[in-house]
Amino acid sequence: MMYENLKDELLSTVDSGLKYARTVDNEAEFELYLFYQNRAVVNITQGVVEASEGIVKGNAVRVASQNSVSFASSSGISIDRIRRSVSEAMASLRSVSIKDERFSGFCTPEKPGREGAFTREILDLSKEELIDYAGCVVKEGQEFDRRIKTVGSECSAEWGGFAVGNTQGLQQSSRSALNSCEVYCIAVNGEERRASYEFDTTRERLINTGGLGKKAAQRAISLLGAKKLSATTVLPTIWEPRAASAYILFSLGQSVRGEHVVEGRSPIADKVGEEIASPKLTITDNGQNPSGINTEAIDAEGHPQKKTTIIDRGELSQFLFDTYYARIHNSESTGNCSRRARATTSYETSPFIRPKNLEVKPGSKNLDSLIATTDEQAILIADAPLGLRHSNVSTGEFSAVAQNVFLVENGDKKWPLQPVSVSGNFYIGFKQLLNIGGDLTKTVFAVETPTLVFDGFSVVG
Repeated sequence: MMYENLKDELLSTVDSGLKYARTVDNEAEFELYLFYQNRAVVNITQGVVEASEGIVKGNAVRVASQNSVSFASSSGISIDRIRRSVSEAMASLRSVSIKDERFSGFCTPEKPGREGAFTREILDLSKEELIDYAGCVVKEGQEFDRRIKTVGSECSAEWGGFAVGNTQGLQQSSRSALNSCEVYCIAVNGEERRASYEFDTTRERLINTGGLGKKAAQRAISLLGAKKLSATTVLPTIWEPRAASAYILFSLGQSVRGEHVVEGRSPIADKVGEEIASPKLTITDNGQNPSGINTEAIDAEGHPQKKTTIIDRGELSQFLFDTYYARIHNSESTGNCSRRARATTSYETSPFIRPKNLEVKPGSKNLDSLIATTDEQAILIADAPLGLRHSNVSTGEFSAVAQNVFLVENGDKKWPLQPVSVSGNFYIGFKQLLNIGGDLTKTVFAVETPTLVFDGFSVVG
């Protein structure tokens, strides 16, 4: 398939697939999802180059009848493969004894939103060019300092699209393209080993690999000579954008998801209109940000993606919904249905809710100014702490290990610290937000945030 006619070809197949499904059962409701992706990936690890390129395509079918819903998927987007999924979904439906009285139909048609930014240059990126990109950043990291002992890189380019149709009359599609480069460096000094990384991910231009290797090496070297934090104490914590993005995604990014709200797992489910954070904080989920890596014209069930304000100057404004949970909640879908899960391709996963592109409204101070205004001691967290992903969404309690950290004392950044444990409560943290920086940064988590400064977390060396 060509990028220019991808939508038309997918929609034509969707139409044919739905016509076939109606011949199987003209009373049941059907939803058909088609996925197509052309992807090239290059990985360099310890001097070994691994490269692959190819096309991934598949289909998924949901069928509903008398409040029972089933799901089936298979690779390929031919009519024969779609027929197979329809047959498997129908067989599953007949064996289902549990009914979902809350199900009230698939997504109804609406005008789609806008696709994200696009540059044709990504379509022309070859595997050989990606090998050159990865090789350049690896060489740059290796040559920066003798203490850099390991450098690795992964570069990728992908383009494709998906289409959704159902027997409610909906037939929509969207396309996107993305290229990215990540490089990691490990610095060694005696028995001490410290690691860091840099990345560039974009859909609106070709990746800029110049300087990535050097920056990753600099960050790794800066962590050498780490000292132990001798005290167990409560300190202000300064979360640089990479760390702040993880904090946002694994706290608020989970508690505002419609399934957690409806099923009673979110502690803020009944707090719309209430102040749940510092008045300094405004967060939106922008599924229509042109440069957002998850921006599409529609979500994974065909609803238009939108810009949704979640927190407005500290006040909880809205949750994130797909059609199913929106109807249960007596709300409207916010266009946050997704199918892409970790370690799976999108057609293998039944729909679920997730943020698209979370954005934090920045303040005005740069990182140096935030550090300078810190009285006495604080901890600067440079990268996402380990363990945040496994935090308890229903309580907000978290405990994570921050590996790339520095001591801040009397307004100065002093020296790197050995890993520390940081623990507290996400939701209390939002209320104790001391400051928001102006260094707005896009991160690999599809969160765009500046540095955030919190008070009241426990820090253990």
